[in-house]
Amino acid sequence: MAPRRLRDSVLVLLVMTGLVGSGCTILGRRHGEPIAESDLRLQEGVTTAAEAVRGLGPPARMSALPGGFAMLYEYINAEERQLGINLDFIGIDWFKMATGRGLAKRQTLLLVFDDGGTLRASDFQAWTEPVGKGLALQFLFIAMPTVDTRHLWETSEQHLWGRGELEPLSVTLNAGQSIVTGSHGLEMRGTPRSAGQRTLEGEDRSRRRQR
Repeated sequence: MAPRRLRDSVLVLLVMTGLVGSGCTILGRRHGEPIAESDLRLQEGVTTAAEAVRGLGPPARMSALPGGFAMLYEYINAEERQLGINLDFIGIDWFKMATGRGLAKRQTLLLVFDDGGTLRASDFQAWTEPVGKGLALQFLFIAMPTVDTRHLWETSEQHLWGRGELEPLSVTLNAGQSIVTGSHGLEMRGTPRSAGQRTLEGEDRSRRRQR
């Protein structure tokens, strides 16, 4: 029993030593503007698209629909909470071990208009979702993300329109159904590439990663 107690005591001592030299860090990033309660007082059959844009600003995405069009507003507030433990107790002076957990608070507002620009339907959703965990070895005085959230900060579709001729064949063949043209529906940020209309594109990217 004595060796076991000694081992447990050493383990507790190492943990306490690490916690003494530890610190918490919060990293944050936002996309879009928060959707306030007053923004939801849109009247179906009365509010026009021009009035919606004046009150809400330009939408994140738009798409043509049979008999009208749709606008999507998105707000993302992502935070990563990190715990950094100094490694002085094992002789590593300039580095720390950082572990992080990410959460994203999200809001979406979908507005559907008819050909005349009058609001016909709306839907608002708000939720909080985990975006992952991470572990990394970092310089002592630098805080960098440990959680990969690149899927939330992808480039806006409008910035990709001129790149169509450089895409792989599977993406080019899917161009007729691509949502980036603004004529085949809407997609929220963070949607997996292997789902829905991007299935062929997701398969191509998967093959390239395997190579």
